[in-house]
Amino acid sequence: MRGRQIPERLWTWLNGTTFLLLPLLWVGGVSLLALWLPQSPVPLSETAAFARWVAGVHTHLDPYTERLASWGLLSLRTTLWLRLPLAWLALVFAARAVALGEQWPAVTRLTRARRLLILLGLCGLLAGWMAQVRWGWSETGLHAWPGETVTLAHTQEILPPTAGSRRVQRYGAGIFVFQEELALGLDVQARDEGGNIVPLLLSSQSTAQERLRLILNSQRPDGYFGIPESDLVFRVTLHQPLPEPEFHVQIYRSSSGALITETTLQNGGLIFAEKLQLQLSSLPVPQLRVVYNPGASFTVAGWGVLAAAVILYAVERHRSRVAAEAAA
Repeated sequence: MRGRQIPERLWTWLNGTTFLLLPLLWVGGVSLLALWLPQSPVPLSETAAFARWVAGVHTHLDPYTERLASWGLLSLRTTLWLRLPLAWLALVFAARAVALGEQWPAVTRLTRARRLLILLGLCGLLAGWMAQVRWGWSETGLHAWPGETVTLAHTQEILPPTAGSRRVQRYGAGIFVFQEELALGLDVQARDEGGNIVPLLLSSQSTAQERLRLILNSQRPDGYFGIPESDLVFRVTLHQPLPEPEFHVQIYRSSSGALITETTLQNGGLIFAEKLQLQLSSLPVPQLRVVYNPGASFTVAGWGVLAAAVILYAVERHRSRVAAEAAA
């Protein structure tokens, strides 16, 4: 007798309201966290790649980024934080589908409709979240220079220039762009005495460019570049962030490491070093995080259908109460 009671209780729990609400709240909370927190493009199991990503990512939650990563909150799609409640919901879906099939002749049409809506809603949620787990991705550390497009590394898709101050924007099917903190963008150009452009190097392995761009923020306050033909190396350090930026520029002899000169600029300006003229222009540059969720439409539809089921449940309760009062 006792052996039969355990499966019966489990079956009752699987078809109960609490057993449905708990995984829904769990997955809903995890989904909101996944939108709020940057998510790693590599799974937590790839230790070296994941550590490199964590070392390079900087969020508005610094200095807690590494702690969040150790808890698995920066890799929600590939950890049990999401997969466990999804499996739970799948089990609830199967149990409710079987129970509805068995009880179909005995329940009213309103109850059938409500329970069917619950199944359809769960189906939409499961499909949406599974699509996100399987095909979703995110990119962090993108910078949107004013008036310029942004190219996504995953798809080579080109996003239009960022407009306005909206923190969340949607592009295409399932691409969400989140504006995070503003960084200080520096546009650097050097000229010689004759007004000719002098090539700049961002590093010893990079290609010489006529114009360089640096991004400085509270997590990465330093930037470096050089002019090999003049034996000069420049270090730019952010002292005061936006909206009234102030940065310190130091010029070194690359061969000896000796400091030649240093100065502090606000917003930008000209620096003269030996026979060179260095122009630094500053502007605010939004840092972007792009999330691709191919199952977003299914997820939204699933929540909508579940909301309709809640309304039917309220109607059903009201009718039952009215019928009970009339019978009394």
